[in-house]
Amino acid sequence: MESHKPFRVVIAGCGLVGLIAAHIFSKAKIDFVILERYESPLSTRGTILAIWPQTCRILNQLGLLEAAQSILEVVETSYVISPENGKIRMKDKILSMLGQNHGYKIKCCHRPEMIKFLYDSLPEDAKARILTKKCVKDISVSDDGVEVVCDDGSTHQGSIVIGADGVRSRVRLLTQALRANTTLEKLPEDQKAPYTISYRMYFGVTPVFKDLGTGVRYDTGHNGLTTQIINGKNRAWIGVYEKLDHPTTKATRYTEADKKALVEKWGHIVMAPGWTFRDVYALQEGETGFIDLEEGLIDQRYHKRIVLVGDAIRKLDPHAGLGFNNGITDIVALANSLRRMLDENKSPSTQSIEKVFEEYQTTRAKDTKDMSELSMLLPRLLAWPTWKYKVVARYGLPYLPLTTYVAKGIMGPSILSAPVIEWLDESSLPPSKTPWKNFPTSQIKEVSG
Repeated sequence: MESHKPFRVVIAGCGLVGLIAAHIFSKAKIDFVILERYESPLSTRGTILAIWPQTCRILNQLGLLEAAQSILEVVETSYVISPENGKIRMKDKILSMLGQNHGYKIKCCHRPEMIKFLYDSLPEDAKARILTKKCVKDISVSDDGVEVVCDDGSTHQGSIVIGADGVRSRVRLLTQALRANTTLEKLPEDQKAPYTISYRMYFGVTPVFKDLGTGVRYDTGHNGLTTQIINGKNRAWIGVYEKLDHPTTKATRYTEADKKALVEKWGHIVMAPGWTFRDVYALQEGETGFIDLEEGLIDQRYHKRIVLVGDAIRKLDPHAGLGFNNGITDIVALANSLRRMLDENKSPSTQSIEKVFEEYQTTRAKDTKDMSELSMLLPRLLAWPTWKYKVVARYGLPYLPLTTYVAKGIMGPSILSAPVIEWLDESSLPPSKTPWKNFPTSQIKEVSG
């Protein structure tokens, strides 16, 4: 049965993925509304954000990459050092290697600045479709559409719902309840809290460390602990990752007292040559955070007219900076399939929509699994949970060509096969050692020729 209502997308969540979705659907001329639970879409919380080559291509297609250069930085050099004395154990060449292989270097920025940039660069009619203080309470699905009820009593109709509402996604829970024909309260505990927490992270921002050089990253490797300093042009980002005694699925809310206790415990650790955690802690500016790091994947991404993207279906450890980039790839793959469907039928049936969602789930499955496994591996090679990881990190990584294998054999295929926005042209790509696999439809013949 086909719907005769105009196609409209209801997006839950106006974070980074939600804002990119707004840009893409605006360009595609697909009607949408974004329901954001907070008072403003301009979140000030968060720390560093990595922008990988495949995401640079999407920003380029959206006409945003050049304008974003003012907030983007390049991390050229990465070191792993001893936490006892700051001695360099290994110079990691993977960042420069990825830049050479794919043309675009790995870039980074301050997360709140990217949020503001993506919002400010939206057309005014798209900004008007972002509704704040709209916390999703319930979703009902009919043969020809969806209705989303918010906790303020407002209702919002559409053709589909995209859950881009993060790690504690309400849309995910409602989808699971609908699939099982039950209530949220009766969902199994492993569905209510599907991600596992093995590490917790303290993060903050400091002034630039002038003695460390710009665009330099320092990681430490230690039993159950790893630290990180990324020294940028205008600020430095810091992170301290501590292994929990036992994995759990229940997140903890940490206090200022917990932060101080962490410093008391690990303040002597050297985070960069000449700088201990205690030294760095004393220099912090603005808001700091102390959070549990969830990890895991959700098997099923959709049900009828509801589909999930980003952290609602996967949570990655932040060491590699893959979470945002995987979320962008999700929404690009989904938008491509939706637009192809709408080119054939402006009022698709639930069956047609489910075929699109199934295609999206299938095409994203392998990459999601590979990136999840890689994201789990990296912190364990630095904050050693077992002696095996310690042996590989201390005696394998510095002397074996594992960096080349990871760059070419694991990260490379994922980057090269990432989808682009099919209907938007792309300006010329920077020179690279390895060829990209996907191009906008209008440019495929030009590239192949």
